[in-house]
Amino acid sequence: MNSTIPLDTIDCQVLDAMLKYCFSNAMHISSLYARFITTTGMVRMRRMFLVLAFSLLLCSVCFADSFGQAHFRAEDKGVIVDSLVTVDQLTGSIYYQRNYITVDANWQEELTYIGDYYDWFWMVRFASISYLTFEVPVIPDGYTLERAILGIYVFEYNGNSYWDEYPIFNIGSTATFPEGILEHIDYGNTFSSNDVIPAAIYGSYTLFTHETLNPPCLLSIDVSDCLRSDIASNRALSQYRIYLQGFSDWDNWDDFVVIASYSNPYSPTVPKIRYTLSDGTSNSDPTSPPAKLSIISHPNPFTEAVSIKLKVAEPGISKLSIYNLKGQKVRSFDANSGADGEHNFRWDGRDDSGKPVSGGIYLAVAQSGQRTASSKILYIK
Repeated sequence: MNSTIPLDTIDCQVLDAMLKYCFSNAMHISSLYARFITTTGMVRMRRMFLVLAFSLLLCSVCFADSFGQAHFRAEDKGVIVDSLVTVDQLTGSIYYQRNYITVDANWQEELTYIGDYYDWFWMVRFASISYLTFEVPVIPDGYTLERAILGIYVFEYNGNSYWDEYPIFNIGSTATFPEGILEHIDYGNTFSSNDVIPAAIYGSYTLFTHETLNPPCLLSIDVSDCLRSDIASNRALSQYRIYLQGFSDWDNWDDFVVIASYSNPYSPTVPKIRYTLSDGTSNSDPTSPPAKLSIISHPNPFTEAVSIKLKVAEPGISKLSIYNLKGQKVRSFDANSGADGEHNFRWDGRDDSGKPVSGGIYLAVAQSGQRTASSKILYIK
């Protein structure tokens, strides 16, 4: 059910995120130089940063189509592949002292230490639990969830206060290697210290063991049943927590595993659920007609307007819908494609009422007959 992927295994989705992450940071650095640099030499340096930012943008645009095919390569097979990232302000950790003397919650942390550690600032020992929240995806008509894989990046671990050692819980005269536990839970629309004991626990799974964990690495675990349960129960959020079995041994040694708990979608190590939707057809079935519908967005990212081109198998009515990450439709288009089976849409970053939308990632979903294709679009304001 779960597996470990070495650090050097990077797919197109991670590379895409890395390019956008570098692009956003390069733009931020260049803006700082633009504020404070006035000398001729420094102005040249600022221009170098601008060139770097432009180069990264060009890479994103040039490779956008291939990355889009990696994400949504299965539209030819009646399948949509997409991903979810953690929700801001609902992801982080809860740490507490023994017997819950002190309990505190931190959302949107960069790193979470699951296990126990001594805090030299507070001069007390804490146990810590990681919490993850994802928005339940919108399922288009005719599609069902086929598979969902949760990916979590592990940076390092510490056992009995030794780095690069698996955590060791010393209970009495027995030393054990605690398993990493993933629980499918529900803690609602707010994240607070009260969630140290979840309102509901729907399932518990082994995420890693002493034998399977070898950081730095990317852990993956099948959460298809969890997401199906959330969809069937009409939940808006799919929520989880991660901890070491037993939580802590409360001795004087640090025992923890360091995992990523970012909410930044551009971070290469952000926790992510990659899911597959299927309409029940497949190109491997000779009785199933080949689906020919493609979607290309340019430029991507965009700042003012984006051109979205659809290529369909034959002329007819084509529909294009723009969704935000909450699954809300913000803009819709209808058009009759020409004889060449192509149609160009132009989206100016406004909703159907003409109001500007906020910057961020949007999903363009095209439909022609029974065929559907998708592409992510990054709007930078």
